[in-house]
Formats: sequence, C-alpha cells, structure tokens
Amino acid sequence: MSIRNGADRRERAKEHARRDILLAAAGVFARRGYAAATLQELADAAGFAAPSLYRYFKSKEEIFRSLVELVVHEMDATFEAPADPALPLAARLEILLLSQGRIADALRPAIELLQQAGHELPEAVGKLRSPSSGLAYYEARFLAWLRKNAAQSELRHPAEIVARAFAGIAFAFRDPDGSARPADPARARLVVDLALQGLAAPADRRRGVA
Repeated sequence: MSIRNGADRRERAKEHARRDILLAAAGVFARRGYAAATLQELADAAGFAAPSLYRYFKSKEEIFRSLVELVVHEMDATFEAPADPALPLAARLEILLLSQGRIADALRPAIELLQQAGHELPEAVGKLRSPSSGLAYYEARFLAWLRKNAAQSELRHPAEIVARAFAGIAFAFRDPDGSARPADPARARLVVDLALQGLAAPADRRRGVA
C-alpha cells in the first residue's frame, strides 16, 4: 500500500468518524438543549472518550457549526447533481425530491434539531435555523436548479415565480414540526403534480369527457 493510499484511507476514516460524532451530537443537542449539552455527553453519545473528541473538533460550538455545514452541504449536493435532460420535467423534479427525502432520512436528527427556533441556539446556525430561513434557502437553490435544468419553454411562468411556488408547496408537505418528510414516491409525485398542474381538473374531465 502506497503512502498516498494510506493517507487517503486515514482521511476517509476521519471523515466517517466526524460524521458519526455529528449525528450523535444532534440527538444530544435536541434532548438536552445546546447550552446544557456537555462535551462529555457528546463524546459518550458517539462512543468516544471526551479527550478523543478533540482530535476531530475543538469545541462544542465547532461541532454545532459543523453539523449545520453537513446538512447544508448534503442538501446543496441534491441540487447540484446532474439532471437527465431526456426525462420530462416532472420526472426530473420527482428525482430531486426523492434525493432530498433520502438526505432527510439519513440526517433526520440533525435536520430536526436545526428546525428548532430556540433562542439558545448559536447565531451561526445559518441558512436552516428556522422554517422561514429554510424556505428562503430552498427557494434560492431551487431557482438555480431551474435555470440550469429546465428550459423556459417548459415553464408557464418566470423561473422566479415557479421557484417560489414550488418551494412553498414542498414545505407545505413537511411534518407539523417543520421537519422534512422521508423519501416517498407518492408524496413526491403529489408535490410535482400540484406544482405543475395546479388544483383544477383538466377541462375535458370537468366536461365529463372520459
């Protein structure tokens, strides 16, 4: 094994450990609150001795900041993944929503924690601190996705209006506490159908045409 390969393996192992610590920390923060949670509790939850935690993070605040960065990075990646232009727009949108549902499943403790709007959370929580800021973040990222992956001829309205409407519909199907729903093909199809087709039945159905 080359020195380079060994270094790469160690770096991957370190990143895996950091991710495990962050997800375990999310549960502790949610249960105890940011201010009350201690580094010892965070270490215990992740299966580490407290001094070992300093190999990966310098402080509790850095753990929380990194937790935010993890969620934002993973969600950003869903918007940046290539979309197949050969697929209809509806199919491209369903794929996007399902990929975001899978991220919600994998990072559920972290996402649920970041939806809390408690005053004790650090100011550095950032883009996903509250449902309103999360909605603004989603709208901006979705607008960028539309400009890259949808032709204007596929949209009935300007991309800015479509992004705002789609983000609002997607957020309307979150859980009552504001947390993202898990991946669900039927829900993804419903969100896309509402966004692209609206609420009214087609004219031929309203006239009783089969």
